[in-house]
Amino acid sequence: MKAITKKRLTCTTYARTLYEVIKTMDASSRQLIETLADLRRKIADFERQADGIKTALETLGYRQPLLDLAWGDALDVKYAKEQPFTHCSLVDACLKIFAAQRITDYLTKSQVEYLAVVGGFPFSTKNRKNSVDVTLRRLAEQEALEVERVGGHIGNRYRLPLSFWKGSMRDDMFESVIQTDKQRAEERSKQDAASTKDEHK
Repeated sequence: MKAITKKRLTCTTYARTLYEVIKTMDASSRQLIETLADLRRKIADFERQADGIKTALETLGYRQPLLDLAWGDALDVKYAKEQPFTHCSLVDACLKIFAAQRITDYLTKSQVEYLAVVGGFPFSTKNRKNSVDVTLRRLAEQEALEVERVGGHIGNRYRLPLSFWKGSMRDDMFESVIQTDKQRAEERSKQDAASTKDEHK
C-alpha cells in the first residue's frame, strides 16, 4: 500500500513540476509547443483520411493490400516521399516498380498506374491507364515481363520473369529494354518529323 501511495505521489509531483516548467516558459516556447501539437492533430486527421482512401483504392483494384505488410514505410508511402519517377521514361518507371515487388507478385495496369502516379511520373496524356497498358504489353512482347491473361475489367497481370532475378542478368535486361525503347522513340520522332515536313510541302 505504501509503495502504491509513493508511486502516486511521485507521479503527482512530476506532473505538477512539469506543469510549472511549462507555465514558466517564455511565450515563444509555448507557441512552438502549441504549433507542434496542432500539426500532430492535423497529421492524425490526414492519416485517418488516407486510410479511408486506401481502402477505397484497394476495393477498386488500384492499391495492393500487401503494400502495408512491408517493413518500414509501405512502398507507395516511400514513393510519395522520394518521387523516384519524376525524371525517367515510363518504361524505366514500370521496370523499377516491378523490380520492387516480391518475386511471385503480379501487378495489373491499374496497380502500376497508381504506383507511377504516386512516385511522381509526369504523364503527358489524359488517359494514363492506356499509356501504362500499351507500355506493359510492349514489355511483354519483348519478354521483359511475364503476362498472366485474365478476362474482365481487371485485365492482364504482369510480373518480371524469373530470369530477371538471376544475378547480373537483371542489369543487362534493364539496359537492353531501355535502349530498345529509346531507339523506338527516336524512330517515332523521325517519322513524325518526316510526316510534318510532307504536310507542309
